[in-house]
Order: sequence, then structure tokens, then C-alpha cells
Amino acid sequence: MKSFVKYGLGTGIVSGLWSLITFKVIGWLNDVAFHGSLPAANVRSIGGLFSIVILVLGIVWAIREVRRLNGGQLSYGQAVRTGVLVTCVVAGIVGAFTLLYCTVINPGFTDFMVADAERTLRAAGKTPDQIAPELVSVRKQFSIGAQVGQALIGQVVVGSIAALILGAFMRTKR
Repeated sequence: MKSFVKYGLGTGIVSGLWSLITFKVIGWLNDVAFHGSLPAANVRSIGGLFSIVILVLGIVWAIREVRRLNGGQLSYGQAVRTGVLVTCVVAGIVGAFTLLYCTVINPGFTDFMVADAERTLRAAGKTPDQIAPELVSVRKQFSIGAQVGQALIGQVVVGSIAALILGAFMRTKR
């Protein structure tokens, strides 16, 4: 099995599982420790930041394996190509996990995010006229299509940038 497939699958599954549990675990901590004062969008952002760490680690491990398989030699192009290919596999898997979460595990996800945003806006003292247009925006941002798109695009952009940077550090000089 190609290194990018092996590491892409492993990283994608770990990242996807993290995405599935992060909302529950951090949400639970929010309820227990912060008494629900942390907006759900912030909880989701915290989970997203850690998924970047998972993605970067998967890219590093894949590049290291390719270098090992090449007898300790690795060009910048090989490193970047490996990282981008891993990223594409991870993006597909994370997108699938996101779709699964939003349609099967938590089909009320969008409505929950809108209700949470409304609660947060009301607590901030916004008027109903100020809240209404923001909720339209929140509904679009947390729709199933937008969530899957954000997962795909976010993983590809972040992973590609990471691959470009990591390639510079992990290449070998001949």
C-alpha cells in the first residue's frame, strides 16, 4: 500500500473520529465546567484546531516513511507531493465523517447551532432586529453542505500549506 494511502487513511480516521467525539466531549465539559457559557461555535473551533495537529502529524509520518523507503533521500517535490496526497485522502474521509455526523448521528446539528447562536446573541444584549440577519448567516454557515465543504476545503488548504512548509524542512540534500 502506498505510504500516502496508509497514512492518509489512518490520519483521516483519527481526525474523523476526533471530529465526532469532540463536540460531545468538549460540549460536556462546557456544560459541567462552564455551565454552558461557551458558545457551541467556539467548542467546534477548539476541536478544529486539534484536528490540524492530527493532520500535520499524519503528513510528517508519511513523509518520514517515504524518505526511509527512498534510502534516506527525499526531494522537496517528493515531500510536498506526499503531504498533499495524504491531505487529499484525509479531506475525503473527514468530509465523509462530517456528512455522517450531520445527517445520521446529529441530524439536528444546524438547528442546534442556530439556537445556540440565538442564545449567545440574546445574552449579548442584541435586539431581535439585530439577531434575525445573523441567524440567517449562522444557518448557512452550519448547513450540512457548508460543513462538508468547510471540512474538505479546510483540510486541503491547511494540509497543502503544511506540506509546503514541512517539505522544506524534511527534504534531504544530495
